[in-house]
Amino acid sequence: MSISFIVPGSLKDWFGGSEQVICEGKTIGECIDDLDSKFPGFRHRVFDEKGEINSSVMIFIDGQNLRLLNGLATSVKDGDEVSIIPFAAGG
Repeated sequence: MSISFIVPGSLKDWFGGSEQVICEGKTIGECIDDLDSKFPGFRHRVFDEKGEINSSVMIFIDGQNLRLLNGLATSVKDGDEVSIIPFAAGG
């Protein structure tokens, strides 16, 4: 099952400069594991020390916020688009 993972410009360096990567899995958790196997350290950047999604990023599946769904257990299907959006910081 191929899931498109859309990468914003500010995070492209996490994925070797790619704007989109393909991941495999039945849940978003499995997709994140797959991406971590392809891009070591990805999981560490997305999760906090408690194993929860870091508060500095938001993940959307076909436009729906993962936090409002079933979290990492949220099912994905072939053709879904997952986006990761980092919160901007500044001052």
